[in-house]
Amino acid sequence: MKKILFATDFSKNAERAFGYALNLARNHGSKITMLHIFDIPTSWDFPLTEDPLEMKKQEIRASEKKLTDLVQKYIGSDEILTFDYLVLENMSVINGILEGIKKSDAEILVLGNKGASKVKEILVGSTTKALLEKSPIPVFAVPEDVRLFQLKKVLFASDFQKGDLRALKLCVQLLKPFHPEIHVIHVSHSEEVGSEEFIQYFKSQADDLIQYPSIQFENLYSDNSAKSLIHFIQQNSIDLLVMLEKRRRGLGEVLFHYDLVKKMEFQSHIPVLSYSEAYLQNLKTREQAKL
Repeated sequence: MKKILFATDFSKNAERAFGYALNLARNHGSKITMLHIFDIPTSWDFPLTEDPLEMKKQEIRASEKKLTDLVQKYIGSDEILTFDYLVLENMSVINGILEGIKKSDAEILVLGNKGASKVKEILVGSTTKALLEKSPIPVFAVPEDVRLFQLKKVLFASDFQKGDLRALKLCVQLLKPFHPEIHVIHVSHSEEVGSEEFIQYFKSQADDLIQYPSIQFENLYSDNSAKSLIHFIQQNSIDLLVMLEKRRRGLGEVLFHYDLVKKMEFQSHIPVLSYSEAYLQNLKTREQAKL
């Protein structure tokens, strides 16, 4: 992984997420692009000028300084890391971040997630929630109550489909430097038949493809997938939840992943790493084009 995009609104929550971006960069030798999105400032924010163009220039300069100050706060003088700084004007934070992804050519997006309130989820939604659907690269969302960087135990929620194997392999490649225990969990409904046999088949495929020793596979029986996963997270002190955001199928098909990524992003108090099916398909297409 060569390029990380870190999006910040300069909040305390975003600053905590910066620790994850730094640790990923340190372990992979990655460049970090520091991104801030701003809207057109009002004249009372910049009382010395009424020129919109000058306001924009002032905002860019001020934001660039905040970005460099943030880097200097956490980077030692003898530490070798590479940073780019990107300040974009956009009325939509989501569209601004998507533009930043394109401009930076990043391979993963790291950002803080403030969403925890059900009222907030219903009324105004979440930038992170929308990015889980729209981002062309994996999204690493860090909740506001995370205090310390830790990746000792990882939960990979799976319905044991082919795309999950690819996502699991990418997850292992990303997290391998931290040597975590990875728990691959599938939640089966009580009436589901043959799930144990399929777990064994999936495990054999994963052993051949991934070859990472610290992976455990387990099947949970429940009719409430999100509730079961939250309970597993709490009981096992999980540090990161990894999920595959899948495209919606026909209404008649009951999917384990139907909106589960977005529900977990609000209900869990640990970071969430989300891969999308669209990302995996684009990655596969690019690899085939190189052949």
